Amino acid sequence: MVTELNISKCKIVSFGRHVDKNYVYNIKENNQITPLEFEPESYKNLEVTFDEKLTFRDHIYEKVRKAYAMLGIIKRNFKYISINNFILLYKSMVRSFLDYCVSVWVPYKKGDIEVLKKV
Repeated sequence: MVTELNISKCKIVSFGRHVDKNYVYNIKENNQITPLEFEPESYKNLEVTFDEKLTFRDHIYEKVRKAYAMLGIIKRNFKYISINNFILLYKSMVRSFLDYCVSVWVPYKKGDIEVLKKV
């Protein structure tokens, strides 16, 4: 079984301190050479946002924004909730969301850690 490659969906992603976007990558299909284009400065795959310097700052702020949104939903819908039930909801709806793929985007900068501690 031969799988066709969709050239329009192919992008170039480069990671590192010095990313050279002037180099042209080509792909050959049916004796036709097509240049590939660079992905913008950030790339999302499996709900993890990668930037070209691998700082994960955009990913962290997106996670914090969604965690606060989830806390708002809990606050609006469960006004009279016991501490034990709140902890259960927090761990299942907020904490699990923040922990997803943490081994990939593990925060190592003090500022990023502080932002996550506030949630």
